Amino acid sequence: MGRRFKDMATPEQQWAAQQAPGLRSMAYAAEQESERQQMTADVYGRQGRDYSDPTKAARAQREANRLRGRGMALRDTANRAEAEAAPKKRRGWFG
Repeated sequence: MGRRFKDMATPEQQWAAQQAPGLRSMAYAAEQESERQQMTADVYGRQGRDYSDPTKAARAQREANRLRGRGMALRDTANRAEAEAAPKKRRGWFG
């Protein structure tokens, strides 16, 4: 007995699932860049040092926060795409 059409993933769902690994790699890259920005903010944010620069530290902190948010959003999108692509198991008499 073949699968019913209702049990199959749509082409849009299949395409979204194929895009998930790319989204995950973009999320990883954004998280790595946010760590780099966070280190910049930590270094230039030290008070009382000759290299302290509060404006540069604040800018780097904002950028790190933005990139963290972007990474989380991309990861959530990838998770959602994979969850929607997997057809839901239907319970029936014989299955």
